[in-house]
Amino acid sequence: MWKRILLSIGIIIIGVHVLFQAGYYLTSRPGFCAKCHEVDRYVSSWQAAAHKNYNCLDCHQTRGELGKIYTKARGLNYTLQHLSGNYTVPTKAFIPEGNCIACHLGDIKNAPDAPVLTNTSKINHFEVIKKNQSCLDCHRNTGHETDIYLTPNFQKTWK
Repeated sequence: MWKRILLSIGIIIIGVHVLFQAGYYLTSRPGFCAKCHEVDRYVSSWQAAAHKNYNCLDCHQTRGELGKIYTKARGLNYTLQHLSGNYTVPTKAFIPEGNCIACHLGDIKNAPDAPVLTNTSKINHFEVIKKNQSCLDCHRNTGHETDIYLTPNFQKTWK
């Protein structure tokens, strides 16, 4: 009896994991993200940016399996906002600083050509990281243009 219960639980866990991974894969491409008009300009901008060879989630997801779950929960929330019409643009992007640092220290295997962090006479990246400053303070438009749905006087350019 207990063996059947444990086996059933194991099969359910494996099935849920396989379904999640398939859904994760299918919903993690820039083309999928661009289906909502709130982000289509960002995806277009990304296609001309320095990070165009990387997937959206390379920058916008916390690493690890729990990071995948957290990211997809955020994505589901954005989807529900889109479907209900209860959203604003731009949505505050989530970019874990660790992604920038890991990539530019050479820790991400699929980014072998990423420039490695250095210190120069103008900027000491070690001090920036030590002070927990955001990479986006200086590199805000690196992945793609930001705030492209607003004019300088905060007029909306979508609908």
